[in-house]
Amino acid sequence: MPNVLRGEAAFEVDGKTYRVRHSWNSAAEYEEAAGKPLSDALLDIAREKLSARSLRAMLWAGLQEHHADVSLKEAGRLIDRMGRAEAQRVMAVALRYFFPELEAADEERGSDPPTPAPSA
Repeated sequence: MPNVLRGEAAFEVDGKTYRVRHSWNSAAEYEEAAGKPLSDALLDIAREKLSARSLRAMLWAGLQEHHADVSLKEAGRLIDRMGRAEAQRVMAVALRYFFPELEAADEERGSDPPTPAPSA
């Protein structure tokens, strides 16, 4: 079971459970594999426009702590099996603890607009 207090998320593919955890090490791994800063990917997640390269690198980097045997290409195969939407959901859950501003952005996006004051 993932420890959400440590920024972990879990998903299942073909009957196997995988745990994703984002940390400073995974952030650095992501940046090396994707060739861009993690902050750019966070903006892409908020806009729901994460590239295939970024999503694959982010999943791979997050898997390294608990599943170091998963290669970058295998991370892509896992996305194929679970689907892009589920992979993005898992990344958003795992990144919320490490980057709390994502949760604030989700709450802001989901809230109703303020009710205007009655006119006089």
